[in-house]
Amino acid sequence: MKKKLLALGLIFAMVFTMTACGGGDDGEKSAKDTFVGTDSEWYGIDAYQLDSTANFTGMVAAPLFQWDPDEGKIVDYVCTNWKVSKDGKTATFDVPEGMKYSTGEQVEPEDVVASIKHGQKVSPYNSGYMNIKSMDVDGRTVTMHLSQYRSELEYYLTSGFLVVIDKDELDKMSKDELMWKSHPYGPYAIDDYVSGSEVKLVANEGWSCNNPLAENHGVMKIKNVDLKFNVEEFTETEEFKSGNFDFLNSLSGDMYQELKDVDGIEIVDTSYPSIDYFELNTDKGIFQDINVRKALALAIDRKAIAETSDGMLAPANSLVISKVQCSSEDAEKWFTENLTNDVDQAKKLLAESGWKDTDGDGYLEKDGKKLEFTFYSWDSATDMIQKMADQLKKVGFKLNIETLDWNYIYEKISSNNYDTGIEALQWAEPMLLFNTFFYDKTNNPTITPEFEALRDKVASEPDPEKRSKIVGELQLMMYKNVNILPLVEELSYTAYTSDLKGYKVLADGTSVFLDMSF
Repeated sequence: MKKKLLALGLIFAMVFTMTACGGGDDGEKSAKDTFVGTDSEWYGIDAYQLDSTANFTGMVAAPLFQWDPDEGKIVDYVCTNWKVSKDGKTATFDVPEGMKYSTGEQVEPEDVVASIKHGQKVSPYNSGYMNIKSMDVDGRTVTMHLSQYRSELEYYLTSGFLVVIDKDELDKMSKDELMWKSHPYGPYAIDDYVSGSEVKLVANEGWSCNNPLAENHGVMKIKNVDLKFNVEEFTETEEFKSGNFDFLNSLSGDMYQELKDVDGIEIVDTSYPSIDYFELNTDKGIFQDINVRKALALAIDRKAIAETSDGMLAPANSLVISKVQCSSEDAEKWFTENLTNDVDQAKKLLAESGWKDTDGDGYLEKDGKKLEFTFYSWDSATDMIQKMADQLKKVGFKLNIETLDWNYIYEKISSNNYDTGIEALQWAEPMLLFNTFFYDKTNNPTITPEFEALRDKVASEPDPEKRSKIVGELQLMMYKNVNILPLVEELSYTAYTSDLKGYKVLADGTSVFLDMSF
């Protein structure tokens, strides 16, 4: 999902394809027929075999359904009428007539079934839909028979990892051939691909869909797309400012600061849900005392920490942030009201636990030991952790920063050899988050049979509203033990020229490009 930047040099000239509007003799102005932008490198178009997707791979391989973050539910896209039985054991949906691959073949319900079965064999994420035991087709309706309902299923149906590939191609092509020679159903098809450099797309004239979050349900208005990979940051910025690019997929902090106030440029937040957080070791050291853990939480000013990043971070008062499916406003409100920005209360809690500054150095002591701990950080997070250290010193903590590669941080936390350390998760569905949040499971006060039972319950609840409530309850169990604390969201921005119309970004950072035009 993150952009890779490699030097290519200043090599890109104006590459727009121009077509006349209304004829060449009437003096009407020419209009663009090609969209030129940057994207993360593409590694194939068989989404089932991929472990990540670039921003625009959905142009050639559309997801089966759309997630509506405002309504908190799954809605139509390629397929329609998603329904789940009350017991969560059966799901049905329709595959409308008239949709055609770029080959001219019609999309059939049997293609959808074959595609999902293909994913169950080859996908690195197939555990998210292995609960599909069998599928039947009746007319244009597909029925899924589930071993049990799993909330991850709706995420995969809307995320771009479940797409439609013609059953004939699945039957005839090898895995390697499917990666680049197949024709998934999408609004565009590949016209040319240069590894490490670019991909050129052409509109699929047989495309149609039923996405309620877009106005255009037919063939794309922009007929050609040229996406560049691995463009050096300076080149990206200069070519964009010169008008040679219409769209920059992901801005660095420096690019964001340089472009945010430029006339004729629109910048939008397209952040994939990403949370930076940290665990506290409650098994040994100063954080065995819940008052100390609460005091640390109350002393942190996340807004000030986020400001160290030139706009690339946002304060996070929730582990399951608002962009994640079925997030909980109630959990975020509780955390904000009870565990943030109260220095006076932090000092009071520490005093109650017997911590005092006996030598006047600004740090508290108890039984001859300082209120001191080590925070494991990776290099890029050092500035914000130093900001945290400055904040904690005001209430008497001494925070020592030790930088390590992320894998070593996780290794130390998993082996219970730590005080605290930064961690990060990028995912838009809560089940995987709850399964992954804790790396330290040694005498963890949160991981109780009650917590694990509730975690299993959220995964098997088919009603999104009820699922959100359980997500909130799980977070409250985590917060009340104060052994895992959210810190910041990592942000990502997209820039595009103001003459590009119809590019839409939803509340969860996902893009809808079906209405794009010049």
